[in-house]
Amino acid sequence: MTLLRELIDIPESLPANRFVLRLSEGILDPEATLKEYVVTDQLVGCFDSALNIIRDALQNRSSYGSYLHGSFGAGKSHFMAVLHLILKGEPQARAIPELSKVIQRHNSWMNGKKFLLVPYHMIGAGSLEDGV
Repeated sequence: MTLLRELIDIPESLPANRFVLRLSEGILDPEATLKEYVVTDQLVGCFDSALNIIRDALQNRSSYGSYLHGSFGAGKSHFMAVLHLILKGEPQARAIPELSKVIQRHNSWMNGKKFLLVPYHMIGAGSLEDGV
């Protein structure tokens, strides 16, 4: 009987932050950020929704807000890093096969636009005032 560890490398242990991506760091290394990113059907819908919110805010010349929530390690920062890279026009992010239809649908208003992207996280901040 073949054991799983004979087929793939399974480390004995990993540092606690191995699977944590900090948004402010993730956008600096697009290749690493996108390398291990898995786009599920649910995420396709989430990217489409996020881009719809941004498009509507631009078209209506209005401020829109949205709330992204989930458990620790659920992928919130990774999602935001990939969204940041898409809006920045990063070719690797825009070439994610699972997002091709979403990108194609939003290209008409995204192409040629320059977005003020402010990657920020509140990790370690005791309050909003501390973080800002």
